[in-house]
Amino acid sequence: MHLSTSQLEAFHTAAKLESFTKAASRLHLTQSALSQRIRKLEDGLETCLFVRAPGGIRLTEAGQRLLQYCRDRETLDTGLAGDLGGAAEGGLSGALRIAGYSSVMRSAVVPALGPLLRGNPGVHCEFFVREMGELPGMLKRAEAEFVVVDRALDWRDVITHTLGREEYVAIESATHRTREDVYLDHDPEDHATHWFFRDQPDVPRYRRSYMGDVYGILDGVAHGLGRAVMSRHLIGTDSGVRILPQYEPCAVDVVLHRYTECHASRLHAAALEALQAGCPGYLGMTPD
Repeated sequence: MHLSTSQLEAFHTAAKLESFTKAASRLHLTQSALSQRIRKLEDGLETCLFVRAPGGIRLTEAGQRLLQYCRDRETLDTGLAGDLGGAAEGGLSGALRIAGYSSVMRSAVVPALGPLLRGNPGVHCEFFVREMGELPGMLKRAEAEFVVVDRALDWRDVITHTLGREEYVAIESATHRTREDVYLDHDPEDHATHWFFRDQPDVPRYRRSYMGDVYGILDGVAHGLGRAVMSRHLIGTDSGVRILPQYEPCAVDVVLHRYTECHASRLHAAALEALQAGCPGYLGMTPD
């Protein structure tokens, strides 16, 4: 069957926003008109794409497959426009969206891509910093082409690339007296401190306080508000913190994820090459 562009657009927008109401607003349609387009698409495909429940909507398995098709088609369109535009200007162009967690985006991903972006002003790059638990959903909803997390996701149709490793250590203020029973994390959903001490032979008794992001944690530790578990590559000589030698460092992989695509644009290929070449140096550890 022929897949209607307007019906696919309605489906893709609703799938990404996880809401018919938000999708209708985004597309400047009534909710009834949007629902009718999706219903006609489902009728044509003879399958249900969404499970509709009082708490919201979620994709069926068929809906997940169609979302992958929409994602590939969007990548093809963007990649072809970028390749053609770049060829006309003698460089790369197009759009690239990358999401990751705070300790790697500002310190490794952005500087690794710096030369590529400076050398190709026709490229539009969007960086998203999110909490670890939010990132897999961004990839699934096609809100970013590249998503960086601290483990490999065993998902169908997803390719992983290890960009390096982070080594985590325990730190305290180098100049202020610090309470040993307070450890700073992002928020209650941040389990870095619990994870670090899980395998330590000597586990201290502690309570947690929250600083919002990794750089807030560094500032809080430097000012003596508590100790913390931190990636070693973020600790500079003038950061105002020191490493606690009584705890063993723990290393985790930094893994980029992208969906398998029938066509990879020159921009995406170049960005991946730049990340693989540059990130290990900024992270301070190469992949095993």
